[in-house]
Amino acid sequence: MLRALSIVVLIAFAAGTLAHGRAAPQGGTQSGLPDPVPPPPPPREATEDETGGYESLLGDSDQPWGLPDELLEALFEQARLYREYTRRFTCVEIARAAQYDAQGEVSKEKTHRYGYLLVKDDVGDGMRELRQPIARDGTLKSSEVKDEDPFPPAYAWVFLFSRFHEPYFSYRSLGDRFDGFDWVIEIQFKGSLPFTDGKDIRQWQGVVLVDAVTFTPIEIRAEPTGQAARINALYRQWAQSFNILGMRVAPRPLGYRAEVQFRYRREGLSFPTELRYDTFRATGGNQVTAVRASTRTYSDYRITKIKTEQELGTPSND
Repeated sequence: MLRALSIVVLIAFAAGTLAHGRAAPQGGTQSGLPDPVPPPPPPREATEDETGGYESLLGDSDQPWGLPDELLEALFEQARLYREYTRRFTCVEIARAAQYDAQGEVSKEKTHRYGYLLVKDDVGDGMRELRQPIARDGTLKSSEVKDEDPFPPAYAWVFLFSRFHEPYFSYRSLGDRFDGFDWVIEIQFKGSLPFTDGKDIRQWQGVVLVDAVTFTPIEIRAEPTGQAARINALYRQWAQSFNILGMRVAPRPLGYRAEVQFRYRREGLSFPTELRYDTFRATGGNQVTAVRASTRTYSDYRITKIKTEQELGTPSND
């Protein structure tokens, strides 16, 4: 009787052991230890909507920074000539300021017409813009109007390659090509000053098309130096900001763009014909929504020519 009872106990113990061994893979190893913790998943790449993905005007280029001395000297000389013409021209400026709604449509617009010239600044040796309203009958009013942009005036950009500005810029040539009927040299530039108020061209970077014959600018497209990095950093902050009912608390970052056209040619130089500054809000990638725009066109140039002694002739003793 005792022997039969011992056999039953052994069979029950063996059955329990086998059952425990089969269950081990569900909760641990056969040694009774828990399964090792699985490795964490690889970090998720941030999407373009989260990083901003805004791209710079400069883009990628394998061209080295720096310009040949011969080209740089030619650009220096033209900047010197522009300095001589600073107070030798007048023109008509049409200023248009536009505000945009959330859909990117113009919601408000103002247009003004001025007589325009540059005069010596009361402080230092600089120059300032002088604007006088033009009446409906075409005459100039005697009063002066303050209507400047918060960014560089059009004529300031002709000194992009001056000897004064050269130490503050990096330049590199992307080669020559035809732009319409113009043979141009495409040059990238990058200012070294941080973008604060944007009033100084040394706070900007971009691309300039230079006439390959006269070495004068034809077109400039610019943006604040380091704008892509700034916008993308602010966009990441926006993407991580507090969300209330699907609305972010922080605003999307603002950006700026500039474009200057130099299509009036005279005295071997090219003078500004259009200046445009755009303010936009980055909405992801290179997608932007217009906020406001300032456009200024320049026409009816009157340039005073200074005659040389040879052109004037020898004074008469009579």
